[in-house]
Amino acid sequence: MKRIISVLFAGLLIVGTIGSCQKTEVGTMDKSDKQAPGPVSNAEVENLNGAAKITYSLPKDHDLLYVRAEYTTKDGIVRTTKVSRYLDSVVLEGFADTDVYEARLYAVDKSENVSEPLVVKVQPKTPPFDLVKEKLVASEAFGGIDVTYRNDIGSDVAIVILTNDKLGNFVPVKTLSTKAKTGRFGARELPSVETRFGLMVRDRWGNLSDTTYVTLTPIFEARLDRTKMKGLNINGTDAKNYPGNEVEYLFDGDVSNTTAYHTTDPVKMPQWFTFDIGKTVKLSRLVWFMRQGWYYNLHNPRKVEIWGSNDPSPDGSFTNWILLAEHEQIKPSGLPVGQNSNADNEAALEGETINIPIEAPAVRYIRFKTLQNWTNGVYVNFTELTLWGNPNP
Repeated sequence: MKRIISVLFAGLLIVGTIGSCQKTEVGTMDKSDKQAPGPVSNAEVENLNGAAKITYSLPKDHDLLYVRAEYTTKDGIVRTTKVSRYLDSVVLEGFADTDVYEARLYAVDKSENVSEPLVVKVQPKTPPFDLVKEKLVASEAFGGIDVTYRNDIGSDVAIVILTNDKLGNFVPVKTLSTKAKTGRFGARELPSVETRFGLMVRDRWGNLSDTTYVTLTPIFEARLDRTKMKGLNINGTDAKNYPGNEVEYLFDGDVSNTTAYHTTDPVKMPQWFTFDIGKTVKLSRLVWFMRQGWYYNLHNPRKVEIWGSNDPSPDGSFTNWILLAEHEQIKPSGLPVGQNSNADNEAALEGETINIPIEAPAVRYIRFKTLQNWTNGVYVNFTELTLWGNPNP
């Protein structure tokens, strides 16, 4: 028995030694190696929007580790990109204009010896932040300004709205960080007076577009009195909810997870709940707040319809209801469910806004209809709902 154990131990020791030797060989830097690798050659340039793709031939050195590419901005900042020795191209990004730049490519070996540079001239196309800025469209909105945008390349940009603060300083009042290709956002809670606004776009390297100026007059709106709102389950047609998770908890002013609305079995999609605003109102927007810790996930609504009525049918059907708005919540980062960026979290804290068209009639009753939640399940759960509009239409 002892002999068998000894043989097994010796075998494991040999395997472990071999594995250790292999690992050491791969990761070892030969400090005595002072020989630089050959240079990168045969460069071909493809100029892109705010970037340049450089394809090249690698040197034949057996110990080549990676290729380093760099360029210097107008501000003297050196921007560097490294790519594996298994690739034959590199993309340099973050160019702020369409001028000609010198890109430098170096081959680097396992001992960090650096080759002579291959200098290549690049001339990027119009940077994405300028393309986005050129297609911004501003319009007056209830309580502020709306901005629609197109980001055809899907670049990571920040769109900024500026206006004068109470001290007269022209400052940012709203910033949207997004990679979405289309969308709309706005600044709210501004007085209904003629106002000068600025629009600009920033990329993730800090490059800024020029500022476009517009003068608009926000349309009057006010936050509606949430204490006058109450659930109105007509003829039992609304989705059922857990005890302690009634519709009224959407109007208690608490956006935390302490109180919330949550449906229960039996439920299916689509589903809805109905509530009384308390008086007939010309609505401007509706804002809902997702369940904290589950932003853009689980039972939070994703695709919804907002219906309004002044004379709901007593049978609970959609007779005498008018569709006020259709809306799909778009995640700013575009990341998969369960992965949120800082921009996602910031947008969630501000709430999801549904703008009601200005031509929509004044209504007293609202039906919030969910078509799909964030995980294609059958439950609906969120924490708060606020409404804005003209309470004296």
